[in-house]
Parts: sequence; structure tokens; C-alpha cells
Amino acid sequence: MSFKKIITAAVLAVSLSACQSTVLQKTYSDQIAYNLEQHQVEQAILEAGATRGWMMTPVKPGEINAVLNIRAHKVVTSITYDAKTFSVNYVDSVNLNAKNGKIHRQYVNWVTNLRQDIQIRLNAASLKNMTK
Repeated sequence: MSFKKIITAAVLAVSLSACQSTVLQKTYSDQIAYNLEQHQVEQAILEAGATRGWMMTPVKPGEINAVLNIRAHKVVTSITYDAKTFSVNYVDSVNLNAKNGKIHRQYVNWVTNLRQDIQIRLNAASLKNMTK
């Protein structure tokens, strides 16, 4: 195979993989393994989202709207929480090809990163409680 054909095949493979979609899981729920109050959970969620570039808007106790704008893509979620659990719930998206129960695979990455950062912030809040 010529070098030009190899490069063309590689570019095509990357282009096709970039367009892949995955199953749209509308809700991701996580347990909170720490003894925290609801306002501490809220603060951890707000800080984690803001650090990741999400626009976080508290709606009422136990609910935060979270919007992520990256280039031409937009994700809208609702995060519900109490002292024991939190859930990231898909609401809407722009330019993520959400249809027929599928969505661009990057959505899963963004939500997974957000959930991991929330867990890190919850852990930090728990450690702060221990030192008081």
C-alpha cells in the first residue's frame, strides 16, 4: 500500500469514528458515600460543573440546571440531588444528533467527566467535615 493510501485510510477511519453515536442514557444516578448535608452536595455539584465549563443554575433545593456549550454543540441537563444521591438527567441538546434513542458519543464523555468531578468535590467536602 502506498503512503498516500495509508494516510487516506487513516483520515477516513478517524472521520468515521468521530461521527459515531451511542445509546442515549437519559439518566445517570450516583450514590453519595459521605455523610453530607444537602447544601454541601449542592455546593459540590455547582463547583464541579463550573470548573468543567458547565453553566450551573440552581432552580430550587434539590435541582440544578446545567448547560454545556462547546463549539457548535450544546447539552442541557437537569441535576437532581439530595444528601444521599444525585442524578444527571438529559433534557436537550444541539448538534449532537440526538434521535432514535442515540446521541453523539461525546455526550457520554462530558457527563462522565462531570459525574467524576462531582464525586471528587463530594469527597473534598467530606474531608473538610472530618477536620472540623
